[in-house]
Amino acid sequence: MIFFEKSQPAPASLASEKRKVSGSYNQQDVLDRLVDDFKNKCYLCEQDELASINIEHRIPHRGDADLKFDWNNLFLACPHCNNIKLAKYGDILDCTCKTDEVEDSIKLKLDSFPMSEVEVVANRMDDRTKQTAELLDAVYNGTTPMKTKEAENLTSKLDAEIYQFQQQLRRYLEAKKHGDEEEMRSLRRKIGYGLQKTSPFTSFKRWIIRDNPKRNIEFGDLFEVGD
Repeated sequence: MIFFEKSQPAPASLASEKRKVSGSYNQQDVLDRLVDDFKNKCYLCEQDELASINIEHRIPHRGDADLKFDWNNLFLACPHCNNIKLAKYGDILDCTCKTDEVEDSIKLKLDSFPMSEVEVVANRMDDRTKQTAELLDAVYNGTTPMKTKEAENLTSKLDAEIYQFQQQLRRYLEAKKHGDEEEMRSLRRKIGYGLQKTSPFTSFKRWIIRDNPKRNIEFGDLFEVGD
């Protein structure tokens, strides 16, 4: 998970729909804002350009109209993540709240090697962080046979993205060794894009950089460029 800034104020339709007996939060202005705020990515798994979209409640509303139509409780999710989360995980970290420090609180790692599982590490021991880490582990590694297959499809996309990013890092270091400044500039731009919020699976790439002091010195300044 990475931090996304939620735009304000709330879409106008939420207030009017809340007053209706059978009002719905699935409105065009809500969807458009969520797609823009979350860079067209699922806030949980971070895959982009979703073929199918759900509007998800971070805190399950359970029929409570205030929670159901609360703009700050609406998030963009893929069906895989939304179906795993449902109402089981009711108090996860809020990736739109800076003080929740989602990027520091949970480490995500995938070794780019066939049949590897995603490693989800809670860096804090409070209940919300542990619950979020448990949810992300279920998202990336599966629970039921069907969800495990969906997770395999998801991590196949993730693996391809991580492999490409690691290849760019290797090529950059090779260019640096040979003093090829033009190639270094080109690769640095590509690496920088991979570290932006618009890129799929951003948190995995950022942890590749953050986990190594030398890489952090070389590329850590690219995290927020263009955000």
